[in-house]
Amino acid sequence: MINIKIIFFLLAGTLLFFLALRFQGKLETKESPYGIVSLELAHKSETIREILTAWKKEDMIQRAKTNIWIDFFFIPFYTMLFYTLCGSISVRMLGLPAKLGGLLAFGSLLAGFFDVTENILMLFSLNDHHNNLTALLTAFFAYAKFSLLLLSLAYVLPLGIRILILRIMGKQYPAQI
Repeated sequence: MINIKIIFFLLAGTLLFFLALRFQGKLETKESPYGIVSLELAHKSETIREILTAWKKEDMIQRAKTNIWIDFFFIPFYTMLFYTLCGSISVRMLGLPAKLGGLLAFGSLLAGFFDVTENILMLFSLNDHHNNLTALLTAFFAYAKFSLLLLSLAYVLPLGIRILILRIMGKQYPAQI
């Protein structure tokens, strides 16, 4: 059984770095309404150029680079949090939910790898080394990361709540859905 202290440690680190990234990374402009996420999802070199031009005018390039470096510390926390939660839930399930949890646990690790790759590509972009291929790859890795994390969240929330309710009611698991 997973130690709840580990989950709380990973959750605390995830929340701490999420808030640090939010408050440090004030990168919203007309060209980047979603801040750094606008750069992550920019799938054309021209769009990256527009974002970088706006950030240069506002002297935000160093802030964007710092934000990405902070993200490298965030990645292990959210990756291991989702890995641990999906894995912990999957061992308490039977059938398809159990298999899905195992896949999503692995998918959480893959999301972390995608995020590292995306960050490296964005650092190249912030140093004016970008083209349509690097823009497309950055966006691909960002969309893949977000998709895997949303799937993991969609798994963790309802099944985690179900397990908590079963535990409160004194029922045993593994539980078939």
